[in-house]
Amino acid sequence: MSLRELLNDPEYRMVMMAAAMSFLVSILIHYPYPKTGAPFYSDILGFWVRMTPSGLREVVVGIPYVTYYFEYPTICGLILWAGGWASRGSEQSFATVEFGILLIFAVLTAHFLYLFLSHLKLSHNRQLVYSVFAPALIFYGAYNYDIVQVFFVVLSLYLFVAKSKQKLSALALGLAIATKLSPALLVPILMQEIKTWRDRIYYAVIAGGTFAAMNLPYMIINYNVWLQGYTFLKNYILEDSFLVWVFNSDTSQVAKDVSYALLAISAVSIYVFTRNRPLLVRAFMVTCAFILFSYIAAPQLNVGLLPFFALVPAIPIPLFYLSEFADVAIILSWFNISTGYAALPGITQTYALVRQGCIALIIGILAVRRKLLA
Repeated sequence: MSLRELLNDPEYRMVMMAAAMSFLVSILIHYPYPKTGAPFYSDILGFWVRMTPSGLREVVVGIPYVTYYFEYPTICGLILWAGGWASRGSEQSFATVEFGILLIFAVLTAHFLYLFLSHLKLSHNRQLVYSVFAPALIFYGAYNYDIVQVFFVVLSLYLFVAKSKQKLSALALGLAIATKLSPALLVPILMQEIKTWRDRIYYAVIAGGTFAAMNLPYMIINYNVWLQGYTFLKNYILEDSFLVWVFNSDTSQVAKDVSYALLAISAVSIYVFTRNRPLLVRAFMVTCAFILFSYIAAPQLNVGLLPFFALVPAIPIPLFYLSEFADVAIILSWFNISTGYAALPGITQTYALVRQGCIALIIGILAVRRKLLA
């Protein structure tokens, strides 16, 4: 269907307008107003306040991975650099550029998700319920760069499933990995769907090569600063992981090692034991497994699940909303002094535990439910 035909479709226009308006709400609640500041915290504005040793703002005067480290992969860094370069020292200008770029990716995501649902012959109401008006999108859409990763993942799966364009799918998946690392877990699943080993190797090389191409220039220019971003993640605390309850610590290295082991075991188990499940179901499962077992399970990661809820009609709505409201409650309670240190067992981590329990139940449903439409 051509873009002109889509624009003549009232349902398409309604979905796209709703997606834009929903994301605008997210922008409005995170925007740094001149007199009052932002109603809700966002990581993106957190990047704005970082200073160089000389007292200047890193995002304004520097280049990520070159003059200062940045803890997210390179596409996030490019978006950050664009906002800093265009800001001319104004926080409002910085936020406008950053959020404007994210809005474009949100609309593009809605476009390809609409096409994907049409291909699967699923109702577009699912997109409205599970993606457009999802609480996670409103609270975390203009919070971090996850919507960019979501776009590339949806595009990759759409190209693979609906268009049978494996090379372009691999390119899009490589860009997803260059935005956030977790989509790398999808590479083996997609490779398993490819018939020949030659084409499987091509897929892995294109995806991996795309990620490498996005990183190599920074590695050459300033390897040590580039590496600091990944070192930061390695040394980061346990965030919203159930392991904080097990070890009663947010800095335990043993907990991190357990996290690595559980994530590896769960991913391999999905690759090996669920090969009879549909591709989108397995992709959904491994994405859930990352959030469940990663020692960094920040609440904005739920944004990456929203398209799967729409594309895979298997999860009951009450379970979806329980997961979403627990996820939103994490950030709403995080900065409340009365709840104590949010990263340790307490009210905030209780919400995180409920959310993790929901995700574990979702994985179980996807593993055993036989009647799936996708």
